[in-house]
Amino acid sequence: MAKRKFAALMLASIGALALTNNVRAGEPFIGVDGCAVLAELVYSEITAAAWYGPGGFSAWPRNPGETDITICNQTARTVSKAFTSAMTTIGTEVRWGLSSINPGDVCESGFLEQCYPDRYPFDSPNDTWGTLSKIVQQAMPFGSASDRAIFSSGAMRRALRSALGKH
Repeated sequence: MAKRKFAALMLASIGALALTNNVRAGEPFIGVDGCAVLAELVYSEITAAAWYGPGGFSAWPRNPGETDITICNQTARTVSKAFTSAMTTIGTEVRWGLSSINPGDVCESGFLEQCYPDRYPFDSPNDTWGTLSKIVQQAMPFGSASDRAIFSSGAMRRALRSALGKH
């Protein structure tokens, strides 16, 4: 019995040590939360640009986690859904896919560069979505076919703000 307790205690301490070492090493966070960070950035920057206009919103204070590296493994789905939500918030309906065959709120393609909404919210059809797509693709070092974006939230926020504020 004592041997089992000792073995369990050793395994627990090794697991805790491994977890602590990964956090200390600055391991990027991989998973749904990385995509949640990307979605929040896309949504907030698009709505801010629409509501306040180019350069009309002030710089946000830097958060401590904005330099951490974040990974999103479902980039096309995440970005298109956040784009749809932002456009809905500012009063513009956006759908993905063929309008006659089951249009949706999200691009089903795993390739961001192959995603195109069938209704655009602003004057020029390629401005907002095209700009957004290009910025996010710059954070995809293995190409858009990988569907993986690797970024720091601070750098992504600044890139989106700069690009979206120009049109």
